[in-house]
Amino acid sequence: MQMMGPNIEDALHQGITAHQSGNLQEAKRVYQSILRRLPRHPDVNHNLGLIAISMNQIQSALPLFKIALEANPNIEQFWLSYIDALVKNNQLKDAKQAIKKAKKKGFDAKKLQAFVVQSKGAIGTTVPSQELVNSLFGHYQNGQFTDAEKLCLKIIKDFPKYQFAWKVLGAVLGATGRKAEAVDANQKAVLLSNQDPEAHSNLGIALQELGKFDEAAESYKKALSLRSDYAEAHNNLGICLKKLGRLDEAGRSFSQAIASRPDYADAYINLSLAIENANFKSSNRDLYPPLTKLLTTENLARPMDMASGILSLLKHDRLIKDLQFERDLTISLKKATYIIKSLDKLPLLHQLMRVCPLPELQFEKLFVALRSFLLKNLATLEVYPELIYFLSTLAIHCFVNEYVYAERDDETSLVEGLKDEIERTLALSEHPEIIRILCLATYRPLNRYNWHKNLEALDNLKEVRARLIEEPHAEERMAQDIPKLGRISDHVSLKVKGQYEENPYPRWMKLGIPIKAKSISEVCDEMDIHLHSKNIKKVASPTILIAGCGTGQHSIGTAARFSNCHITAVDLSLASLAYARRKSVELGLTNLAYLQADILNLGLIEQRFDIIESLGVLHHMEDPIFGWKILVDLLKSGGLMRIGLYSELARKEIVKARREIASFGIGTSAAEIRNFRQSISNFKNNSLGQLASFGDFYSLSEFRDLVFHVQEHRFTLKQIKDYIDELGLKFCGFDNRNVVSNFREHCGNDVDIYDLELWHGFEENYPTSFAAMYQFWCQKP
Repeated sequence: MQMMGPNIEDALHQGITAHQSGNLQEAKRVYQSILRRLPRHPDVNHNLGLIAISMNQIQSALPLFKIALEANPNIEQFWLSYIDALVKNNQLKDAKQAIKKAKKKGFDAKKLQAFVVQSKGAIGTTVPSQELVNSLFGHYQNGQFTDAEKLCLKIIKDFPKYQFAWKVLGAVLGATGRKAEAVDANQKAVLLSNQDPEAHSNLGIALQELGKFDEAAESYKKALSLRSDYAEAHNNLGICLKKLGRLDEAGRSFSQAIASRPDYADAYINLSLAIENANFKSSNRDLYPPLTKLLTTENLARPMDMASGILSLLKHDRLIKDLQFERDLTISLKKATYIIKSLDKLPLLHQLMRVCPLPELQFEKLFVALRSFLLKNLATLEVYPELIYFLSTLAIHCFVNEYVYAERDDETSLVEGLKDEIERTLALSEHPEIIRILCLATYRPLNRYNWHKNLEALDNLKEVRARLIEEPHAEERMAQDIPKLGRISDHVSLKVKGQYEENPYPRWMKLGIPIKAKSISEVCDEMDIHLHSKNIKKVASPTILIAGCGTGQHSIGTAARFSNCHITAVDLSLASLAYARRKSVELGLTNLAYLQADILNLGLIEQRFDIIESLGVLHHMEDPIFGWKILVDLLKSGGLMRIGLYSELARKEIVKARREIASFGIGTSAAEIRNFRQSISNFKNNSLGQLASFGDFYSLSEFRDLVFHVQEHRFTLKQIKDYIDELGLKFCGFDNRNVVSNFREHCGNDVDIYDLELWHGFEENYPTSFAAMYQFWCQKP
C-alpha cells in the first residue's frame, strides 16, 4: 500500500471534518484534490461515493465504491456501501454476487443478510429524477422548508419507498417544530433502510426533541452499531445519557465523539457540562486526553466549573490512591520524590492546576506539605526534570489561587532568606538556580521584585515566565491607557474599589465562550425571555453596557454571545479593568471598550444602550436601588436589562459565617485571610467549616469576596418584584435554565415561569436554588 505524506494525511483529515459537519461541497473539493495525486486512494473514493449517494447520484457513486474495493477489499464498510448502491440502482443480481464475495471474505453474515432481504424487497422499485432530488436538496439546504415539505410529499406520493424523501421530510418537520410528525417520518425512513446509520440517528434526534431520551439513546446505539465512528451519534447519545443522569456513561460518549472527530467543539462543550456535575465512582483514563485538551486549547469551558468533577475522577486513579496522602502527610525525601514522579504521569492534574484553583482540601494539604518540604530541603535536593515540572506547575497554581495556601512562621523566614539569596546572586551578575527561583515563586509573585527581569533561567520555562512576569507587565501598561469617567468619591465605592485593586476578582485563565454569536432574537428565543415589546428583536447591532465587568469574564462572554454588538464595560478597579483588557486583546476581541467609572457617575454618559447587564455589582453599593435606577435611565425604551443580586435565603449560611468572622475581629489582609482559612479547614459541622464546600474558598480574592466583602446587601424575590415595579420595568424571566427546569419539574410544565410570587414559594421550599445569585432579565417599556 502506498504511504501517504503528511500533507495528504492533513488533507484527508480536513475532508473528513468537512464531510462529518455536513459541508459536502468543501469535503468534495478536498477529496478531489487528493485524487489528483492518489487517484485510487480507497478512503477518498469511498467517501466521495457516500457524498454521491447522499445526493442520490447513484450512478456516480458505483464506480467510486468499486475503486475503493479494488484498492482495499478488506474493509467491510466498502462492501456494504457498494452493495447498498447496487440495490438502490436496481442491480440486484450484481448486489447478490457482491454479497457472496463479501461472505467469502469472512465479513459479518448478519449485516450482509440484511442487504439480501433489502435487495429482494427492492425489485420493481423506482426513484425520482435526479433533477427532482437536486431541487429537494436545494430547498432544504437553503432553509426553504415550506417548499421542501411540499416537494417531499409529492415525491413520497409517487415513490413511497424512496427513503431519502422520508429523511428530508423528517428533518423539515423537526426544523419547523412538528416533533411528533418528525418521529413518524424518521421511523418510516428507518423501516425502508434498517441498515442506514443516518436514518437511526435522525430518529434519535426526533425522539430526543420530544424528551424521549431512553428511546432516543437506543436509536443512537443502533446507528453506532452500524457506524462506530459516527461522531454526531456519539455526541447526541451523550446528551441523552446526561439527561437521564448517567453522567459517567455520558462522559464516555462525548469522549468517543471526540476520538472520532478530534476538533468536534460541540462534543468538548458537552463533555465539560457533563463533568461539571459528575461525581465519579471509578477510574476512567479514557477521559484524560479529551479533558486535558479541553483545558489546554480554545476557550470552550471554564476550568473551575469542571474542577470538582475532574478531581473526583482523578481520586479514583491508581497513582493518586497509591499516594495515600489522606492518611499521612509526613514528607521524606524518598516520599517527596515518589509523589512528584507519580504526579508527573498525570498531565490532566498538572494542566488543571495551571488554569484554576483546586476546590479540594485533600489535594491542598498535599501540596502545602510538599511545598514546605521542598523549601526546607532546598540545599539537599537533587534536581531532576520531574521536579522542575512539578515546581513550575505549583508556582503557576499558587499564582492562580493568589497564594491562598497558609504558611508557617518558619516558612516565612525561609522565604525571606531565599529571596535575599537570589538578590545577592543577581547582584554578583550570576544566575540563581532555577529550582530556587521556582521555589520562591510557589510562595511569592515574582513580578513584585524589581530584579525579576534578570531571571534568565526562566527563558526555558515559557509558561512560567508568561504567567508570572509578562502578563502582569502587560496589565500595568494597559492600565495607563484606560480612560476614566468622573471622580470616584463615594465612601463605599472607595472601599469596594480598594478591595478589588488589591485583589482583582476573579483571576481566570480560560473561559467558556460561545462557538457562534447569536442575534438578540435568537438569544431571547433560546432563553425563553418574555418580551413585552418585540422591537428589540429587530436590533441588528446592539449597544451593550456592562456595569461592573470585573476582570472581564462577563464582558468577554457577552461580547462573544451577541452578534455585531458594541460593548462598553465599566468597573471601579483599574487593576481588574487592566486584566480584562489583556484577556480581550489575547482573544482578538475588538468590540469592547473599557472605562474606569463608578455606577454613580454613569449619568455623565450621553449614550443610551439596547442592553445593560450588571451581575453581582448592585448589591455591593450603599444604595443598590439608586444605582439600579441610574442604569434604567441609561436603557433605551424597549431595551433589555440583565441583573444579578444575592439571595437572602440562599446565602443564609454565608451570612452566619460573616457574622462569626466579624465577631472575631479578623482583618482582611492576605495573611489574616490565609490564617483564618487554615484555622477552619478541619471543621465540618458548623457554618465556618461549611465554607470549604464553596469553590470560592480556594482562591484568595474569591474567598475575600465571599465572606470578607466590605459591603453586601441581599434580597428576596418579593423585594425584587417590588423594585422592578418601582423602576417601571417588566420581568422577563430567569437566566439559569437548570433552575427553570427544576421549577417546572416541581410546579408542573404548565406553570407560569414569569410569576415571581410562585418563584418566591418555590425558593422557600428549595432555598439553595439561587446559591450563586438571582440572575434575571427585565425590559423597559
